[in-house]
Amino acid sequence: MTPKLGVGDLVLGKVIEIQANGALLGFPGGEVGFLHASEVVEEGRGAGEKGLAVGQELLVKVIGFDRLERPTLSLRRVTDQDREAIAYHREAIEFRSALIARSAAPPVEEPGERIEWRLEAWLKATEAALGRLKRRRGARVSQEIELD
Repeated sequence: MTPKLGVGDLVLGKVIEIQANGALLGFPGGEVGFLHASEVVEEGRGAGEKGLAVGQELLVKVIGFDRLERPTLSLRRVTDQDREAIAYHREAIEFRSALIARSAAPPVEEPGERIEWRLEAWLKATEAALGRLKRRRGARVSQEIELD
């Protein structure tokens, strides 16, 4: 079951039916929302004239709820920033999946040759050097205080 939708939420839905005044969109979990024609296109054109087709996936924004607590949706109010955020989120999920798959795969190269392990060793060496520098600076500061 999908989490409860709220006003302003972005949702990816699939067109399940086109009507004269809009379209019904289905969401994972079986929930259905209504996309009114005025939230799809310019005045005087219907949802079917915009090019919506049954089975098409749309990114829509929840703008309210009807009397039966079903979400009312808007395609027109989805901003370019919203689209970019969703695209970034999808890329992050794909990247995470690729990293998980890569880490699960057996290493092809020698352990010292994998870039991840070399970076990890470099980070450890850098942290150790930074710790030594901080200790030396602390020792110098304490010596200056004792001399004063």
